[in-house]
Order: sequence, then structure tokens, then C-alpha cells
Amino acid sequence: MSFLIRALAAEDLDRVWVLAGESVDAPRWTRQDYERIMQETEPVLLVRCGLVAVCAGDLVGIVVASWLRQETVAEVEGLFVEQAYRRRGIGGALIGACMAWARTAGASTIRLEVRASNLAALALYQRYGFSAAGIRRSYYSTPAEDALLLQAPLFPEIPVPL
Repeated sequence: MSFLIRALAAEDLDRVWVLAGESVDAPRWTRQDYERIMQETEPVLLVRCGLVAVCAGDLVGIVVASWLRQETVAEVEGLFVEQAYRRRGIGGALIGACMAWARTAGASTIRLEVRASNLAALALYQRYGFSAAGIRRSYYSTPAEDALLLQAPLFPEIPVPL
């Protein structure tokens, strides 16, 4: 299956909003939160990145990350792929592109949180060099669940899983 990873654009927002509403893994943001991804309201301090995966003209996934310039750590704020397109390499392509963006932006480490029960996501992140960095007890609701904190170093070359 062929797909393209590109920057989030204004014309993507309707589809992103629908996709986010369908995904239990998506951040519970407002539509305005997604619009702000494309705006650098504080370019001196905060850099944000929104990347989307497009397959046959349809937007099927998104990753959002941010980096505070005074810190060395970037943060993945959300990554989700439409259910019908999971396990096809799209999530990996999105996280790899996000890691490349964070490294280029100047971060030396990238972190994220994930539901403890999301074994598919945990396996994906492990393939990209993420390891355990902590736990947030009862962080998620509906259903209540712990969040695992993961982080990965951003070496000059991001490890590519085999």
C-alpha cells in the first residue's frame, strides 16, 4: 500500500476533526486546538508540528508534536490512524517523520504517553527506540487506565525498524 506523509494543511481540518472523533486514542481537543497546530503563536518559544498520512487521496492518520525551545525534549501530543488503515506501516511512518522533525527542530529526546493496554502502540514505539520513563496512575478515563510515559533519544540517525 502506498501513502504519503505531509504537513497538516487548513483543508485537512474537517477530516482530522472527524477522524479524531472516531479514535479513542486521539487527544480530546477542540477544533480550534487543531487549527492552532498550523499557527506559530509563540514562534520564539513553542514550535509545533502536524503531519498527516494520505492514502489514495484520503487522509488516514495524523501525528502532532511540540517542542519548547528552552527544553531538550519534544513531545508527541497525539498519533492516530483510521481503524481500517492500522497495521500497514502508517503509524510507523508518522512517528518516524515526527522524530525526524523533532531532531531537526533541535530536540535531543522525544517523549509521549500511551495507554498501558495499547500493546500495538507499545510495540510500535519500541521499534522506534522508545523505552519506559514513568507512569501516570489513572491518567486516562473512559475507561480509567494508567498512562505509560515513554521516551527515545533523537540520534543523528533515527533507528529504522527491521
